Amino acid sequence: MSLSIVRLLPDILGLNGSLGNAEVLETRLRWWGFDTEARDCRSGDALGEQPDIVVIGHGTSSMLTPAADALDGWSATLREWHEQGTHFVGAGLGGDLLGHSVGLDNVTPARQGVGLTPVNTTLRGVRASLEISGMDFQGRNIAGYLNDAAMRTPNGADPLMTFLPVAKEGWEGNTGENGEGVRGDNVWVTAISGPFLALNPGIADDILRSALERIDQSMPASTSDHDRVDESAERARTWIRSRLHLR
Repeated sequence: MSLSIVRLLPDILGLNGSLGNAEVLETRLRWWGFDTEARDCRSGDALGEQPDIVVIGHGTSSMLTPAADALDGWSATLREWHEQGTHFVGAGLGGDLLGHSVGLDNVTPARQGVGLTPVNTTLRGVRASLEISGMDFQGRNIAGYLNDAAMRTPNGADPLMTFLPVAKEGWEGNTGENGEGVRGDNVWVTAISGPFLALNPGIADDILRSALERIDQSMPASTSDHDRVDESAERARTWIRSRLHLR
């Protein structure tokens, strides 16, 4: 059995290792014995065949225009893929562009996003640059590093996680009360930097379980490789919680 992954715009949206989320998904699938096919779609490329999973990464605010321009040409197809069951994973600016709109402070008009989430984002505001910890939507401990200066209007979006404590006084990137990210139908979005799924493999497995169900496959039992890296991730999350003086 094979699953395919597309990395969107790696030429302009791969900041802080955010496209490493695709590697995490691909590696965990291979440990289960699945064949995986990963390919990149750069600016101006044809999207090609519909994949099982699309991953899009983070970029600086200067990448808003080129990224939005590229996505404009693909949006109809991406929405069609989503309706047909493709799963989308977004980090930072790429995740924001999966939403309704993204704008720069005092610059109009905002650019339209792909429209897979209801969130409107403005790239501005108080910057949070710090380690965070909290609980994901299933009540599991999560952790990561947040480097974000955006204001988000959630418009009813379901947050992916809740921070404990609030990331930073005045930070406007929440998608709910102390909430962060978006969890929608086949969509997972976060502002957390780096390969977020490496530190929080439970969410990676949520994505993979859902993608496997789409092709009538059940989630296999974890292998020794899964257990080894999951234990390392748990220790890393514990160290972050300790540094934040959380139990």
